[in-house]
Amino acid sequence: MSGKKIIKPKYGRKKFIIKLPLMLFFFVSILVFAVSYHGCSEDPVTSNPTPTPTPSVIGTLTITPDMLLVNVSDTLVIRMSAKTGIFFTDSLVKAVKIDNNNNIIAQIGNLYDNGNLNNGDEIARDNVYSGKFILNETAEGTIKIAANGTVYSNGSTVSLLTTPVNITVYGSLNSGQVGTVMSTQNNAATQLQTFLAGNPNNITAASNQLKTWLETQPGVASVEKDGNTSMIINYTNGLTGGMVYSVDGKETRGGIESDSGKRTRLTKITADGQTRGENIFGDSYKRSYTSDNNLLDPNIIGNRNVMVFAAYEGVWVNDERPVIISRLASAPCKEFTVTSYVDQNANVSCLYNLTQYGYVVFATHGSRGKAILTAEVVDTNASVYKDSYKALLQAKRLSIFKNIKISGTGGVTTVANVYAVTNTFISNLEGTFPNTVILNNSCESTKNPDLANAFIGKGAKTYYGYDKVVNGAFAKTIADSITKRLAVTGLTTGNAFFNAVDPQDPNANFQKDAGSNNDLKYSTSIVNGDFEEGTISGWTKSGDGRVINRLGNLSANEGTFMGIISTGLGYTTSSGGISQCLTVANNQSTLTVKWNFLSEEFLEWIGSEFQDYFEIIIKTQDGTESQVLYRSVDDIAAEYHADTAHAGDLIRVSPSISFGNGDVYMTNWKTSTFDISAYRGQIIVVILRCGDVGDSAFDTAILLDAIKVN
Repeated sequence: MSGKKIIKPKYGRKKFIIKLPLMLFFFVSILVFAVSYHGCSEDPVTSNPTPTPTPSVIGTLTITPDMLLVNVSDTLVIRMSAKTGIFFTDSLVKAVKIDNNNNIIAQIGNLYDNGNLNNGDEIARDNVYSGKFILNETAEGTIKIAANGTVYSNGSTVSLLTTPVNITVYGSLNSGQVGTVMSTQNNAATQLQTFLAGNPNNITAASNQLKTWLETQPGVASVEKDGNTSMIINYTNGLTGGMVYSVDGKETRGGIESDSGKRTRLTKITADGQTRGENIFGDSYKRSYTSDNNLLDPNIIGNRNVMVFAAYEGVWVNDERPVIISRLASAPCKEFTVTSYVDQNANVSCLYNLTQYGYVVFATHGSRGKAILTAEVVDTNASVYKDSYKALLQAKRLSIFKNIKISGTGGVTTVANVYAVTNTFISNLEGTFPNTVILNNSCESTKNPDLANAFIGKGAKTYYGYDKVVNGAFAKTIADSITKRLAVTGLTTGNAFFNAVDPQDPNANFQKDAGSNNDLKYSTSIVNGDFEEGTISGWTKSGDGRVINRLGNLSANEGTFMGIISTGLGYTTSSGGISQCLTVANNQSTLTVKWNFLSEEFLEWIGSEFQDYFEIIIKTQDGTESQVLYRSVDDIAAEYHADTAHAGDLIRVSPSISFGNGDVYMTNWKTSTFDISAYRGQIIVVILRCGDVGDSAFDTAILLDAIKVN
């Protein structure tokens, strides 16, 4: 049940009102229990630690955020996805601190699989146990957190641990440390103007002089510089920064473009704008999105969700984002979904969601293959800085860059101090990429292997970039060509690549990282139709779509895993759907889908305006959509002889399954088969969607399995 629920006055949604006292009792009980554990993380280390067995494969633990500031209270969301077939004797799991010998030294609190959002749990009894805890660590260092559960084994109970997750506790970053970075880089901007002496053609000598000057400044440990567009500054306090500049009259992906017809200053981003992006908990930098794309066929791009990070579109003439969107729209497969982050919206927050996308294009500034610039202005008064960025800066996941522009007279205008994400930021993203293709259209993006290694290490399979400073017109051409070859022509990433050199100085080479997969391409057949990868990989999703191994006492119709789409369970606030693109072969004639319709709309909303539904759509190359299946609450009720007073043949599955408001009834597993012989030789998209009619107060979910084309 998400926070978006609205109760319609016309019908009163009486079941919700009737059950309010029970729900209040349940909420108060949970609150009392949670309070009893508040501060458990600060319990002193016991003198006689409780021994525990070696960590076991009872499940996978994820914790966000994975770092804390000393003496600062912060909320950790801890989740444990239980392994299939694991059942805990007391229906809960404990989050515990352990030492290096796997001995439990303190209990943090309980993890529940109860669908309570206050607890961080999204769906009751889906084998994912969650908890939200306030921790305040008093010493710098590393703490180890594991999940501990009791299971039956060979007729007895056994206490087991998951593999632990390390949480780094950093010292408090003071204003003087950040002030050193800001003041040094502000002074450097002025100093560069002095070295230029009014002559922009003197940039080589001036930037070399600037490097030498910086190395003499208090607080500067070293300066990394090769070309004439950017430099990285390492400070003795452990922070990193940098400068980006470009010669007037050129648009390079390491400097601000000079163009009188374009905006030449970035507007300061407001505090609320700085945390824009997919927001699950209210603080998107502490989100708990988990990507689970590890097992997909290594030669298949995981989905057709595309992200374009266009941080400086407002100040560039050569913008590739419209070209990319146009190319994808012309692709024979009509499944591509593009998410754009433009100008100030291209901030740190939206990059936490990178692992959702199968194709990512960075249309921004970069430096030395180690940093990708956002358009988020550094504001040390912003809450996101105090709560999160202080730790990220110390962890070298974020860096502060000074953006400057060299004018026609050789003057230097400071544009903004902005955050850049580093290879360490990429390496520590939660989850893994779904065999993603990365086109890093920024300067020097392959100059060092750091970024490429970070992306590939997190599951991306192909990384494109440039060895030197790249000019905007060339980068735009490359983006158009790669997008066309992958999405329109259907080439592999190896065949899509071509040796090309920027015709403008300094003649950057377009490159493909040596660790890239050359055989990667978009699939043209159903992938992971039985969900036995244990992931949503292969499917392009919108809204609420995921893979689970259990829901209450329900399991997959075949195998171990099943898909689920809904009208918006848990933190997801939009109805869900999943889709795949395929070519119907000349010997294929049927599409088969197994599904189970579960809803809170039964029974009292039968015959009302509130009609959740499940539909299957086939979309052809010309964009035509044909609905091959549609089942609403009333359709199901008629088929199962149910009305507001009688369940008929519907099966009541509450309280084992709860979506938050009313009793849940289901159809049980059904098999639908459709004749698709008319589409032989064509490229089609199969779309499975769950939706609302009336409102979204009471939820519906569709379990899916064994989706096949024969």
